[in-house]
Amino acid sequence: MRINRYIIMALAAAFTMASCAALDDAEYTQVKELASEADDYLVERNGGEVSIKLYSNGKVTITPLNDINGWCTIDKTSFTGDDVVTVSLEENNSFRRQAKLLVSLNGGEKLDTICVRQKGDVAFLECAAPYKNVSGKTGSFAEFAISTNLPMELIKTEINYISGGDKWIKSVDSELGQLVVETLASSSDHASKASITISHLDGWDNLLKVSLYVTCSNKDGKFGTLVDFAKVRSLAGTGEINDDIYVEGVVVSDFHSLNMELNPSVNYDKVDVEENLRTAYIQTLDGKSGLRLKFDQAQENILAYGTKVSVMLSGVRVEKDADVDAYTVYGVGGENMVASETGDFIVKKVKKIAELTDEDIYTFVEIPGTEFINKDGAYTNVYENYTLKSDLNSMLSGNNDRLDGWAALLIDEDGKGIYAPINMLCQWRRTGAGVPSGVGVTKGVIVHHVMKRYGDVGRYQIRVLDESGFCQQGGEGNYRQLFKYDGSPYQYKFSQWKSLNSRYADPGNKASRVNAIIPSDDISSSNPNPVAELTIENKEAMADYPFSGFYSITGPSVNSDGCDRGFDPVRKALRMQYEIKGWFQWEGKEITGYNGLCYDFSTKDINASMLYFYYSFNVGTISAGSSQYYPAHWCVEYSLDGGNTYTICPDNVTGKEYVHLRTLPWWDATISAVKYFTCSSCGLGSTEHVAILPASLSGKENVRIRLRPYDNVMCVFPIQWNGEVETGRVLSNTTVTSTVINVETVYLRYR
Repeated sequence: MRINRYIIMALAAAFTMASCAALDDAEYTQVKELASEADDYLVERNGGEVSIKLYSNGKVTITPLNDINGWCTIDKTSFTGDDVVTVSLEENNSFRRQAKLLVSLNGGEKLDTICVRQKGDVAFLECAAPYKNVSGKTGSFAEFAISTNLPMELIKTEINYISGGDKWIKSVDSELGQLVVETLASSSDHASKASITISHLDGWDNLLKVSLYVTCSNKDGKFGTLVDFAKVRSLAGTGEINDDIYVEGVVVSDFHSLNMELNPSVNYDKVDVEENLRTAYIQTLDGKSGLRLKFDQAQENILAYGTKVSVMLSGVRVEKDADVDAYTVYGVGGENMVASETGDFIVKKVKKIAELTDEDIYTFVEIPGTEFINKDGAYTNVYENYTLKSDLNSMLSGNNDRLDGWAALLIDEDGKGIYAPINMLCQWRRTGAGVPSGVGVTKGVIVHHVMKRYGDVGRYQIRVLDESGFCQQGGEGNYRQLFKYDGSPYQYKFSQWKSLNSRYADPGNKASRVNAIIPSDDISSSNPNPVAELTIENKEAMADYPFSGFYSITGPSVNSDGCDRGFDPVRKALRMQYEIKGWFQWEGKEITGYNGLCYDFSTKDINASMLYFYYSFNVGTISAGSSQYYPAHWCVEYSLDGGNTYTICPDNVTGKEYVHLRTLPWWDATISAVKYFTCSSCGLGSTEHVAILPASLSGKENVRIRLRPYDNVMCVFPIQWNGEVETGRVLSNTTVTSTVINVETVYLRYR
């Protein structure tokens, strides 16, 4: 709301009193008062009126700044003092519009502008194939198909010559929805480039703008030398390319998509969302290999999915990506696009997860027989208060724009897993419907990301262009469930199971409760002997109950009690608060073994060809104090002899023996006089992991799976927000007492 007259008069009085105290004979300043309650009003397209309250201490005149004749009337255009002006708008059957009103006090002593906007048709202006080339041997024509609902006479055209001289474009005209560019013969030994900007300023002062690019060959009709992707890769690390060479490919990304690239944190409270917009991917015409294109300016990336393009490489540089045999072209601009053509150019490439190689990076792949491992919740089960703000979570006042990008875990029918990173500005990531429960194709661009806040996400990930990339439907998955822990029942009060099975009664005092046994979620009055039992080997409990249940805040609607009541299914978790050294077995000052969470069950009644153990976990209570120290690396292992001997099961996605544990997000905090910011160990929610168990575990009477620290590496807060965090070590003299670990969901499934 605009400042009102009472505030103005109070300021005037204060000024006057101060002046009198200083100089009795001062000439008092006269305050010029001109204010309105608002400067922007909105009217529906069927018409209506708005009443504008104006405050003044002089003569006010109102003058329209644009043509409003025939559709807008003002009941008074001049008055003295305070008054109400009524602006009436007729029904709008065209594009949205606005009346701009200049409000003037005493002939111009003070000015203000008030806008009355009216809804209407929203103008659009696009071109799916904005790159064309013409021959310079003779005069020629380039035709651009323009997608718009605007009359062509309302579209402004501007020519900008980039290289090869000027005035070689003879004319730019519109014909039947197309923009036709006529060019002259070239006298240059090199190809010439020009951009044609078409634009329209709509009735609400929003600028619609599209850049079209024309490349004219040299006087001999040549654009340069066509090279293949292998040649482009060979130029990696050689610096800026000066030769007139170009490459042809098919765009497998889409500039409309907000899920094409990982947007990095450039500060503890800022994310560079331009990185996604600057990124495009092209693959060879046969789909065998791909390249990543990095545009200098996000607005110049207007490459649409399925478009065939020719990219001039003069002026760019090629770099090999770190850790993988994949390549990125940097310094790309609209002027590098020689030609574009719409059509069905993408070759269908189907591969299982195990068949992916580095050659598939930056190509479009369909992975059959995939399903979401965790079928509870949304595509991104995250704490919305710390993500990028959008219409999805705009109701949250504490949104801090700290973090972007989380990952969902999928598994295929062969038991191989792959992560699907999803950016926070994708509105479809949380709709209330939850992820599909069945099996189907996942299709998108294969990428290689380093997601520092998540941990190791493997060599390959798949980025869908939008939700349609997940082609799973409802129904059942490939795997049957043996047992599940998801935090139900909520409170884990042992007395609630006493009447069902005495094994699960309250053991008594705090010292005894460390020996508590927690049944799997299938316990009920009709099933007093659940499939699995959970115990914990860490005996140094810091609370009365070794376990507590809590709601994991994974939706955008959070009540005062901290519980998620959003429009996604609520995910729950086991919360454990234990002394950090209790996760280890000690002999004097030496670590001789580990303590963990033990899941005991029988597989005697199943004959499985494959079993997998899925878990998701995190650290902390959305507080820096409960997230500062914790064991960094965790592993899964199994035993068939009651825990006397164990065999480690490597992580299914990474192939490594351990995974990285990450904290829940937390606000900046000062601890022991040191200021810590949202650091690189801070994630958005639980990280998801899966370990494949050998088929030999089926048909056994007693099986134990243990989730425990892998080594004594400890996460600590870095002084710099993006510093390394896995720098501590748990030693016999470690003084850290309490650490809070949350295990959100656990499954044992088989087929």
